[in-house]
Amino acid sequence: HRSSCRPTSLILGASLARVSETNTTIRIGGVPEHFNLPWLLAIEEGLFADAGYDVEWIDFPGGTGAIMKALEAGDVDLATPLTEGAVTAIANGNPSRFASVWVESPLLWGIHVAGSADGTTVTDLEGQRFAISRFGSGSDLMARVLAEEHGWEITDDNFVVVGGLDGALDALPAGNAEIFLWNKTMTQPHVTDGTFARAGVLPTPWPSFAVVTSTAFLDTHPGAAAPISVIARMRAAALAADDSLAQQVVDRYGLALDSATEWVDQVEWTTPDSPIDHAMLTDVATRMHRLGRIDALPSSLDNIVL
Repeated sequence: HRSSCRPTSLILGASLARVSETNTTIRIGGVPEHFNLPWLLAIEEGLFADAGYDVEWIDFPGGTGAIMKALEAGDVDLATPLTEGAVTAIANGNPSRFASVWVESPLLWGIHVAGSADGTTVTDLEGQRFAISRFGSGSDLMARVLAEEHGWEITDDNFVVVGGLDGALDALPAGNAEIFLWNKTMTQPHVTDGTFARAGVLPTPWPSFAVVTSTAFLDTHPGAAAPISVIARMRAAALAADDSLAQQVVDRYGLALDSATEWVDQVEWTTPDSPIDHAMLTDVATRMHRLGRIDALPSSLDNIVL
């Protein structure tokens, strides 16, 4: 049962140490999807500012690959990439660290084909081309997970870089690629209007989103990443208990109410005091190494976790 509550009182009543103003804007990035709504609300409601942090949000419609490149380039300080993309990039040398899980529940990846291919099943897709936002993105990595689960042999020739959802909306109907994996909820309007058809659903076998910080930010703001993450996760806890969450998702992201309600029933943000599951990270790294996306498994998680 969900009940309305005042999130500000919940968060400001917590025992968070206040920090001094730094006159530095902390840049946080993620996909423009409902998973990140708590961050936006926390910024709008001044919750970071009340704790002494000047924070701005940057949207990355290109997904996790673009997010991890921005962290590497110093264009953002913290971000909420997909777990598998974060682990893969950091293990391959991206100068960032895994600060916490952000969304505990799995991401439900819709397996999409062109609307004209309605009736196609996943088993019909062997040997066809995946549209991906970029190499190293979730759409790339989960395509490889799907292929492994079905025993398909694939190479880089099976992938067509399209830049994100907008690119796939052009590529699949035009026949430039045949398969596209993306968040099931966000693609539902395009399934409803017939641009895509959904051949199946692939849940991630691990928590879907992480909070990641660049090592440069750790050097300049030691100790800041953890409390910033806690503020966002406390706002998420308040939002999860809010009866209006589904309607807020409808209003902000243009989803149908039934899709938003289905998502609300499935999503689980991590709690403020949740520890990092090192065994989970090891499993993700091992899977990505087996799929050829991590060059060499790290000898320990010391270079992955904050």
